[in-house]
Amino acid sequence: DRYLRSVADFRNLQERTKRDIQSARDFAIQKFATDLLESIDNLDRALTTVPASKLAPQSSDPDTPADEKTYSKDLANLYDGLKMTETILMVTLKKHGLERFDPSEGEGQPFNPNLHEATFQTKVEGKEDGQVFMTQQKGFTLNGRVLRAAKVGVVKNS
Repeated sequence: DRYLRSVADFRNLQERTKRDIQSARDFAIQKFATDLLESIDNLDRALTTVPASKLAPQSSDPDTPADEKTYSKDLANLYDGLKMTETILMVTLKKHGLERFDPSEGEGQPFNPNLHEATFQTKVEGKEDGQVFMTQQKGFTLNGRVLRAAKVGVVKNS
């Protein structure tokens, strides 16, 4: 009986050690990934500041406002380069388990305190209480574990 218990304890120790090693391997890049988040956010902000009207040639219609005629091939090329850089970066990070999520994409997700950090609440017509309607900062997960919760605005009509 003591022998069987010793063998069982040893096997349990082996399994626990194997799980601990796998966990350490999965989350070894956590600090590095956290340090990268601000750079990823800045790249995302840079991409969202360029209006779509500045990225494509506009018509030569004289009625078009002057600010919409400011198409710049250099700006469009810079934007395309940044977009490609972001795409490659996100694919590379996904290979290593780091994924970005945006709760405001798709139909209004319900607020989940495990994934979201509510920064404000406001009335929004046509939406139910507790739904996410705006994302201030996208969230990230590392191998299924929340690395940074998404900062969101939540509907509160009542």
